[in-house]
Amino acid sequence: MFISIITPAYNRAETLHRCYESLKEQSFKSFEWIIVDDGSTDETAQTVSAWQSECDMDIIYIQKPNGGKPSAVNHGVKIANGEMCAIVDSDDSLCNDGLKTLTDTWQTLAPDVRDTYWCVCALVEDSVTRQIVGDLFPSDNITITGGEFQFKYKIEGDKFGLMRTALLKSNPYPEAEDYKFVPESYIWNRLGREYKYVCINKVVLTYYMPTGFGIGNLSGKANRIRNAKGLIMCEVDVVNKDLHRWFFNAPIFFFKRAAQLSRYAIHSASLMRQYKNLESIWGKIIVLASFPIGFTLYLGDRLWFKYYYAPIKAKLVRETIS
Repeated sequence: MFISIITPAYNRAETLHRCYESLKEQSFKSFEWIIVDDGSTDETAQTVSAWQSECDMDIIYIQKPNGGKPSAVNHGVKIANGEMCAIVDSDDSLCNDGLKTLTDTWQTLAPDVRDTYWCVCALVEDSVTRQIVGDLFPSDNITITGGEFQFKYKIEGDKFGLMRTALLKSNPYPEAEDYKFVPESYIWNRLGREYKYVCINKVVLTYYMPTGFGIGNLSGKANRIRNAKGLIMCEVDVVNKDLHRWFFNAPIFFFKRAAQLSRYAIHSASLMRQYKNLESIWGKIIVLASFPIGFTLYLGDRLWFKYYYAPIKAKLVRETIS
């Protein structure tokens, strides 16, 4: 089996070495590393060029205008040659047997049933505490659907997966000029409705939490506010496709997602349009019922942005200039 490792990178020359060093130490060697430079202005190009010269690892380096992580992932997937692929962030590192563990698990599936699966999913550890991030799976080597993952077993926390490249090629992340972030769960949810996961209780990746103020943190509040249009798609998708089947398994979950839908729809000035995109009367009712919470979250965001984020960012800019 040949694997494509895809790493989106934006001004990550100082952290990308973690990924590089971990890939060099992999016990499984049949892979290519595709680095998609999403408009970096730091030393990323020079750093990668040095690695290409000093090691025999197959490193493919692509430069593109800044378009956000989903756009970078899509670029990497388009040129990926592997049967399977994995998205490794530019500040994280794989455990030495990470790829082997995932590959061995995939190959335990009978060839005639592999088309019904899309992902081998494993655990992630925190770089500081060395503790598992989020929940364990109910059992090792369990086969579950995306709905069971979220609503039956209510598994939370970051996970890491080896995914079928062909399915990612045919299901790219949505891209637009007015947002640069779409949660990874958007694709995981969509594919998880049609295909199964095989999940293992083994740590395969070390996750490094962003430090400092977090201006560059894709999942941070500031970037989520700026990219509200990308987040809304995920919320609308869940309410439309999962509510009718799973509401009574996780009612609080759906009220939270409905509130988030209102929150980000107000940020993007598209509340009525998003409401019209809801496909069922029950979805509309839940969004209306949770609207006061969503509006409160929106007001909290505005206050946070004005009185906390903006002053600190202005201070950091002044310090950089001076």
